[in-house]
Amino acid sequence: MPPHDNSEREEIRRILKKINDAWVKGPSEDLAEYFHEDMVIAGPGLEESGKGRPACTASYEEFTRVAAIKDFEESELNIHIWNDTAVAHYKFTIAYEMEGRDHLDSGCDLFVFNKSEGKWIAVWRTILPGNRD
Repeated sequence: MPPHDNSEREEIRRILKKINDAWVKGPSEDLAEYFHEDMVIAGPGLEESGKGRPACTASYEEFTRVAAIKDFEESELNIHIWNDTAVAHYKFTIAYEMEGRDHLDSGCDLFVFNKSEGKWIAVWRTILPGNRD
């Protein structure tokens, strides 16, 4: 493993933490810093559900507008790097209240990053669902 791999992985780990902190704790406007201008979020069936930094940021903001997050936990982070491309995925569990009802969901969050001008930035994301209440 080249010596830079650990520092590259640590940088991506740090970015993922900042992304999750931004939408879970706020302010969600901080998300834009970590999303490519042409970022894509793929929804169920991997169909495009958001394209572009504003739309992708808005999708996180919309969820936090309608859901009160009670708990969010991440585990088993894996990061794979090839030159200027990285794939990062981790398992998550989220507890939230929406429309007066409690929810507990889990799954896998998967991001693709590109390194441009010395900076890693998210270009694609999807959630692979696990258990839902």
